Amino acid sequence: MAAKKKLKKPESIIPQAKLLRLFQIISLLKTGRWSVKGIAQRFDASDRTIYRYIKLLEAVDFPVDKGFDNLYFIQSSEDEPTKAVFTIEEMKLIKKLIQAEVENNPLKGLLLKKLSLNSEMDQVPRLIVKARLGKLVDQLAQCIRNKKQAVLKDYHSANSNEIKDRLIEPIEFGDNYRTIMALDTKDKTCKQFKLDRIGEVIEMDTSFKFDSLHKKSTADIFGMTGKGTIWITLQLKMRAYLLLREDHPLSIPYFEKGEDGQYQFHGPVNNFDGIARFVLGLLDEVKVIHPTEFKEYIRAKINSKIAV
Repeated sequence: MAAKKKLKKPESIIPQAKLLRLFQIISLLKTGRWSVKGIAQRFDASDRTIYRYIKLLEAVDFPVDKGFDNLYFIQSSEDEPTKAVFTIEEMKLIKKLIQAEVENNPLKGLLLKKLSLNSEMDQVPRLIVKARLGKLVDQLAQCIRNKKQAVLKDYHSANSNEIKDRLIEPIEFGDNYRTIMALDTKDKTCKQFKLDRIGEVIEMDTSFKFDSLHKKSTADIFGMTGKGTIWITLQLKMRAYLLLREDHPLSIPYFEKGEDGQYQFHGPVNNFDGIARFVLGLLDEVKVIHPTEFKEYIRAKINSKIAV
């Protein structure tokens, strides 16, 4: 009889040693421009291994840039913390955060601040977000396959500023799996729901009831739907550039760097709502270049707030 194969123990999502090396590479790339060979020599690794780390960083949306000289770097702002030394206790918590989504721990705030790409962004690191959202994607994908309704627990709506449960019929994922197009069974309309605003997904035993109302629609960079495409041009300072590409990675192909060190975004949107929220939140960091209609839209929004 053939010998039974020894079953491997399930591995953690990202082993501790690999996480530590990943953060070391992030820290190094923030100090300047590095070739793959230079990074490999620094960490006594092969070029192939370093390429894998860079691909992993790109896969979890860290903004790794590559110049025309084939040197890699991570653009950082002046107020970003320059050093982040991880203790053994913090490394253990990183592993727990990814595996078990630890919520309450006295080390959590300090840890997330150290992992943050920019001190003012105050966002959960992409590695941790990736793990949590991955679970939601799997659950919603199963609902789509089984044609089952689902409840989005504690969904935070930016439009109504309400947190409540939504009973939906999921239809399809948006680009980069950051949104889900679904029918809201309450008002019988198809909407885009952002995964990072979902507390939990609960698959129901109830099958789809409103298949005929399901509509697939392509969302823009900001997750907005619409009938037409409008091209917007913005001039961005460093902080606005980092925030836009971090929050909306689909915007990355539409950036150009100017000689003055600022960045220009020239990209398509379906309507003004999504991009206007970004601009209004960073008025000192963003200048609207084109079109005139969008400039007027922003002015009207500002004037309405002043009038109130």
